[in-house]
Amino acid sequence: MLSGSTPVVGASISFYAAGSSGPGAGAANLVPSQTIATDTSGKFSVPAFTCPSSTAQVYLVGRGGNGSGTLGDNSAISMMAALGDCANVTSSTAVLMNEVTTAASVWALEQFIGSDVNVGASSTNATGLRNAFFTVGNLVDNSKGATPGPSLPANALLEIAKVNTLADILWSCNQSTTATACQNLFAAAADGSTTPSDTLDAALNIVRNPAAQVSAVFGLLAATPFQPALPAAPHDWTLSATFGNCASGCGGLNLPGSLAIDSKGDVWVANYFGGVASAFSNTGMPASPDGYPAAGLQESFGIAIDARNSVWITNENGFSAQGTASGSVTHLSSAGEDLSGAGYTGGGIYYPISVATTSGGNIWVADHANSTATLLAADGTAISGTTGYATSALPFTTAVAVDSGQNGWFAYEGGVAKVTPAGAVSAFSCCDVPAGIALDAIGNVWIADYDASSVIQLSSSGGVLGQAVMTGGVETPVGIAIDGAGHVWTANYRANTLSEFNSANLQPLSPAPGFGQDASLYGPFGVAIDASGNLWTTNAYGNNLTEFIGVAAPVKTPLLGPPAQP
Repeated sequence: MLSGSTPVVGASISFYAAGSSGPGAGAANLVPSQTIATDTSGKFSVPAFTCPSSTAQVYLVGRGGNGSGTLGDNSAISMMAALGDCANVTSSTAVLMNEVTTAASVWALEQFIGSDVNVGASSTNATGLRNAFFTVGNLVDNSKGATPGPSLPANALLEIAKVNTLADILWSCNQSTTATACQNLFAAAADGSTTPSDTLDAALNIVRNPAAQVSAVFGLLAATPFQPALPAAPHDWTLSATFGNCASGCGGLNLPGSLAIDSKGDVWVANYFGGVASAFSNTGMPASPDGYPAAGLQESFGIAIDARNSVWITNENGFSAQGTASGSVTHLSSAGEDLSGAGYTGGGIYYPISVATTSGGNIWVADHANSTATLLAADGTAISGTTGYATSALPFTTAVAVDSGQNGWFAYEGGVAKVTPAGAVSAFSCCDVPAGIALDAIGNVWIADYDASSVIQLSSSGGVLGQAVMTGGVETPVGIAIDGAGHVWTANYRANTLSEFNSANLQPLSPAPGFGQDASLYGPFGVAIDASGNLWTTNAYGNNLTEFIGVAAPVKTPLLGPPAQP
């Protein structure tokens, strides 16, 4: 255990398995009867232990010790290294726990860390927790205590200097020769309700409140033992990684549009060009170097995943006169196999632009040019008749989402409409030109209004409850998603930022310019949240995919209606 390059002597080491009784709860010390302390070189050894299971997620925590070489015990020192699957930790496993492993662990696991470094998830979200530990492997090499990690894909762009800078700031407290450095850190990291008392909790507060006191936190940077470091304060403390940054072999991204996440945490993307669907693992590794081709894939914007992890994609296929065949829906298996040939065209499909899946297995399609709603069964056959539902009531549909009653909610120019599986339509005026629609867990409807640069909240009966215009960074929003805490997120297409709102009062939680100004956003279009709390957005102009690590409350995937906690 080192602080920078200095051994931390006499630190108390604990070795835990993450819990399964809820977020931030249930962690178990795997060697409770043993005292583990670092020696004069900062070294320690973990005694024999028994794994609760092979995939139990394990981590180390070091507390206290002398980190400066001149003082006695510094109770403010608290560092962490997230190791992952217990079965992979053996007697030959070497770990260099330091401020970089701490910063990386906190960013990746922030949705799962409770008091006293209690890491855990619900029993139904073991996948989300395990994937979050996998993300640590992108951020840091635990054997070296350095960023990036060994699993970061080639061509990925990680904010390495931001990781090092937060580590450098923690180092200033760990190396403190007086109480002042730590007191200043804790004051800058206070979130209004709690003031941290050690460096790990300070880091956790900083990443959980990424827009708070950014300059004050950065002003604590006294030295840069970890480099490269940021030369100036960041816009915020969100951390991003961008994937697919190459001409070939990086997943086939080609003007990517919407995206969806399956139950494994894999991210699927619809591409307007290229005739392929792209898929990436939860760590950003392409599932297929050049994507998955299908006969009908062409000019694709919309994508959704059903309960079987199969993939549904809309294809515009060029524009033709109304009443003639144009457009289709492609169906891929969870392995990327084409299940629909040239694509499904029945039920009124015409210039389809968005798609959503229901928990009952049906598929709603927004048909932009025909101004209709199409409902398909799981085998692609039409439920909505030969011409679709509501030809005159849905002028130029742009997006669709599903409520808990299997109804489709369609955004169109000027308003939204609720369409039942039987075809009954209720239309409501609300907006200008909406580009995205989402529903929250209590049935409210949320609109990303592109032309008005606003976020609009409607009740389940269609009444407008509120509107946020040009605040929190929202500008020309396209993608919109609700996280497991009910917070609303938008991808701001022309501003190259993200916005976050509290759904209870529509107050912005993002700063005035929005989150993500330090990221590689370029035309952010789609947005989705996974079961680890990572937020993913496509970059239409950048032909890549950006992950914001741990920023959102986890969501059960695939999304089969309003978001639910996993």
